[in-house]
Amino acid sequence: MDRPFKRVKKAAWLGGVCAGLAYALGVPTWVIRALWLVLFLGAGIGGLIYLVLWLVVPLWPAEPLDYDTVTA
Repeated sequence: MDRPFKRVKKAAWLGGVCAGLAYALGVPTWVIRALWLVLFLGAGIGGLIYLVLWLVVPLWPAEPLDYDTVTA
C-alpha cells in the first residue's frame, strides 16, 4: 500500500471506508464494495467490521488529488 488508509468522505456511500480502502489498495471502489457485501451477507461480520473501521480510521481532510484516477 503506497497510499495511507483513510476514509474518503466525498466518495462515500456511508462512511467512506470502502472508498478509502479502494484508494489505499489501488483498486476500483466497486470491487471493495462488492467484497464487503459478500462479507455482510455471507457471514454477517462485514457490518461489524465496517462500523469499527468507520469509528477508528481517520478521515482525509480533503479528497486526494489522484483519487479519481486510482479508483476509476
